Amino acid sequence: MIYLILWMTGYEETVFVFVGWSGLLLFPCAYFALGGWFTGTTFVTSWYTHGLASSYLEGCNFLTAAVSTPANSLAHSLLLLWGPEAQGDFTRWCQLGGLWTFVALHGAFALIGFMLRQFEIARSVQLRPYNAIAFSGPIAVFVSVFLIYPLGQSGWFFAPSFGVAAIFRFILFFQGFHNWTLNPFHMMGVAGVLGAALLCAIHGATVENTLFEDGDGANTFRAFNPTQAEETYSMVTANRFWSQIFGVAFFQ
Repeated sequence: MIYLILWMTGYEETVFVFVGWSGLLLFPCAYFALGGWFTGTTFVTSWYTHGLASSYLEGCNFLTAAVSTPANSLAHSLLLLWGPEAQGDFTRWCQLGGLWTFVALHGAFALIGFMLRQFEIARSVQLRPYNAIAFSGPIAVFVSVFLIYPLGQSGWFFAPSFGVAAIFRFILFFQGFHNWTLNPFHMMGVAGVLGAALLCAIHGATVENTLFEDGDGANTFRAFNPTQAEETYSMVTANRFWSQIFGVAFFQ
């Protein structure tokens, strides 16, 4: 394991920032993805790819600034800085939309690195890995929408650009092209996501409201020890509450 030691003034002890093996993937990729996005939204125009102004330098605000997708004529080119399109010219590379592929690919690997970081830290503190497993869901969505979908079209041009208004533009175009809101699988997906969020909120609030013991040790995490004999919240009280809310007798 690799640690980056930071000496912070005002503290008597050393403050550690965990890097780990996952950090070798996460931190460089996240740095380049965020740096590319801030650079693009601040300085880079989309005039040559979309015929639009898309940077703060051109008068856009946070809602309208974006790192736009490459032109449709560039198809699925990776648009490498040293590739045949830009030929090592950084300005031309930005004008062609090279920052979009740069941000998209580095962002995808940064998300994977963050998931691996959750695995790594959970293992080191002896927690189960379900946070990392859950985070694989947003990664699948990002890869599907930003990478897999445009691979099925004529080019990266049809992927979402990285910006607030740009995402809404993508949603409107996607509806126009595919009529996605009428897809029953999308309907079930929305119902599942919103329903799961509701159930998670109800469950979390119920447990929080019926806590009566926070573990038997000085450390709060002892409450999550799977071998402890008793529960740390009152299931009976929670059962009585929801039974009377719904008017149904749930027998224990």
